[in-house]
Amino acid sequence: MTERMRILEEIEAGRISVEEGVRRLERLSAGGEPAEASPPPAVRPALVRALWQAVLWAGIVLAAVGALLAGMVAALWIAPAWLICGGPLLLLGLATVVMGLWLRRAHWFALRVRERDGKGMAFAFPLPLGPIAWLLRVLGPFIPQLRGTGMDEVILALREELRAGRPFVVEVDEGEGEEQVQVYFGLGGDG
Repeated sequence: MTERMRILEEIEAGRISVEEGVRRLERLSAGGEPAEASPPPAVRPALVRALWQAVLWAGIVLAAVGALLAGMVAALWIAPAWLICGGPLLLLGLATVVMGLWLRRAHWFALRVRERDGKGMAFAFPLPLGPIAWLLRVLGPFIPQLRGTGMDEVILALREELRAGRPFVVEVDEGEGEEQVQVYFGLGGDG
């Protein structure tokens, strides 16, 4: 694959911005130095996508069942009973849908470990980075180990990088048949 095609594919996949792609293509056209080799794109773990989608679909199903139940009871002309029978399930479903939509745009932490024997584990959970930084800032004076560390600034800087579309990935691969570890901080959704 030519360097020009690689740059265009990176723009299309959203790994680099259009402006950065134009700069790289201009450097290639001008005969200047070739575009600097970019690190391989960060791949969002499939577990992150599966989790937010599972929550979203569970909410849709709960809301549909609640609405159906409320509609059936209301069709029987039992006026306040539809609120008791289907209302809570409908509200729970709607709240779960909202949670699924929030999880899609949330910042996530994911860890995947694969051992030598092929066994492994993976987990992921959303990180509310703003509240975490605020909590560290508030608790800092009371916890001696936090004083002067600047952890709140590090977390806020990580949040800004993630908002700019640059996930943070650390991969340790000891080779074929050896242990592999991937730590991922990034968005849950497609962009």
